[in-house]
Amino acid sequence: MSVRFSDQVPPSIPARISELLPMQGSIELQNDRPGKVHAWHFHSLKEELFVVSGKVLLFWIDGDGYHQRACTAGTHIALPAETVHGSVAGADGAVYIISPEGGRTAETTFLAAADHPRPVPEFE
Repeated sequence: MSVRFSDQVPPSIPARISELLPMQGSIELQNDRPGKVHAWHFHSLKEELFVVSGKVLLFWIDGDGYHQRACTAGTHIALPAETVHGSVAGADGAVYIISPEGGRTAETTFLAAADHPRPVPEFE
């Protein structure tokens, strides 16, 4: 197999997405199927998330205890590094952008089931 090239019209990048791009590095476009669960975990870097479509239930633990919030298209989330959290996609799934600090790749650590602070909540 050899490398192949073709000329195509490039997709346009909306201004709001361009604003999430770091000076150098990358962002992630996440597509979660309906009911997709990301169990309790944390990241080594601060991350910003922007919900593009659908719904996602974000749940987390901080110094004030347990929290959860249903997020819809247009929701911007600033998630501090080391925040133990998880998510569940809604009935129609969810698409969101993840922009890690400095465009770097965050190290993700999933908690063992025995270490989950609470059961993963149901959504819709």
